Amino acid sequence: MHLPKNYLRKIWRAVMEFEMIFPHDKVMVGLSGGKDSMFLLYALKTMQKYSPFPFQLSAATIDLGYGNIEQDYLAEYCQRLEVPFYLEKTQIAQVVAKTSPDNPCSSCAFYRRGALATICKKKEYNLLALAHHQDDAIETFILSLFYSGQLKTFRPTSNLDRSGLRVIRPLVYFTEAEVKGALKYTDSKAVKNPCPYAGNTKREHVKTFLKELVKENPNVYTHLLSAMREGKKIELWPPKATKEEMQQRYKRFMGKIDKNEKQM
Repeated sequence: MHLPKNYLRKIWRAVMEFEMIFPHDKVMVGLSGGKDSMFLLYALKTMQKYSPFPFQLSAATIDLGYGNIEQDYLAEYCQRLEVPFYLEKTQIAQVVAKTSPDNPCSSCAFYRRGALATICKKKEYNLLALAHHQDDAIETFILSLFYSGQLKTFRPTSNLDRSGLRVIRPLVYFTEAEVKGALKYTDSKAVKNPCPYAGNTKREHVKTFLKELVKENPNVYTHLLSAMREGKKIELWPPKATKEEMQQRYKRFMGKIDKNEKQM
């Protein structure tokens, strides 16, 4: 197994800076079969090989119910890496189609994380590793701003629930282009995504929007990454006044007008 030193440095930087993995942790990778998760599993296996401390590694795939997910190929890939492989069949596709037809991706991601968390608990793994990279973080930042009016993105390390399960994202220092280029080191392929919404989502629209911005300003991603960091100077409007606060301000405002009129 091999990865260039600059790739391993990026993985280790994320792990150390955001305190992702500690000795004897049990890490389960969410393996969708896409290029990101295929590379993440390979990168963590390579890191495990040269790590100064021991940790366990496995992979889990969630069958959402959209069709063929090439589970045999994923199982064979994990076997080659000598990583335990778990498969969970679900009906998430049907649930999302009924409950969230206008916003399927967000609901699907929520249910998929829940299914992965269930496997982690069942197999007694304390870390869930997801393959979100730097571009995903920036796109999530823009999506939150444009579609929910919030300045937020996912954290490199977070707690999924009260069970003690932690979510880590070791690829946060990799761009999507770097991940795509790194797949050649894994001796694998990305399996076809059976999701009918693939390529036609709000995230894809934001991705296209950002590409157009970068053509005009190559520093767009650098500035957005900087804006996502805590501790940066923020100048925003004050919170929206409640009905009661507006009534009080109206009384003060009218009181000042009456006072001025009496003095004239």
